[in-house]
Amino acid sequence: MTVAADTTTVPECLAPVAWASCQGSRRHQADAAASHRGAGGRLAVAVADGVGDAQAAGFAARLVADHTVRVAALEGRPDAAVLAVHDLLESTRDLVPGDAAVVVALAPGGGDPRWRLAWVGDCRALAWDGRTLRTLTRDHTVAATMRAAGMSVHPRLEHVLTTSARTVGPREVGIAVASDPGVLLLVSDGVHRSVPGPDLAAALAAGGSARVRAERVVGLAEAAGATDNATALVVVPGQLAGR
Repeated sequence: MTVAADTTTVPECLAPVAWASCQGSRRHQADAAASHRGAGGRLAVAVADGVGDAQAAGFAARLVADHTVRVAALEGRPDAAVLAVHDLLESTRDLVPGDAAVVVALAPGGGDPRWRLAWVGDCRALAWDGRTLRTLTRDHTVAATMRAAGMSVHPRLEHVLTTSARTVGPREVGIAVASDPGVLLLVSDGVHRSVPGPDLAAALAAGGSARVRAERVVGLAEAAGATDNATALVVVPGQLAGR
């Protein structure tokens, strides 16, 4: 398991943002996570999941995660960040042949308790308020589209994306606002497809630092025998500088 924390302003044990990841049985680690602090107290965080099991997928995921958090913190709009990374992938197609799903969340700063989220693909954002775990995003997959239409779904269609960072258009970016969500959890599908919601809630409810909770979530995915890359990023808002 690999772990990392945002230690920009505080020691790692108190860092408000941390993530953990495991490769599973895949040949390549194609998940990535990132955080970035911008002007005015803005904090952007993201999890990206490269499409496929190849080095190109991992490189694309790292590029997508890093670029989205920087643009989101700069522009104050996570949806603009998703479209910006789309433009970047298209303009560097010969150098970056890979693709990725991504979810990015932005805390605007300045005392605003609302988190703004944007996503494409099947990475998810969830919020734990101490009692309830809420899913803040909706998967962009063939299965999710069919399920919304009341159709039966073959399990394989859960993994087929309808949008991605490379293919998304302005009207296809998922957008949501969460007012004071409590603990924020961003995950790749290697987590949410292997760990049931009640178990995720219990992992967050058990407390600890952002790093401890992220490691706990990924540990559940490993224990469940997840074969895919599994990544969890946790934000503990009460620990954010200036809150």
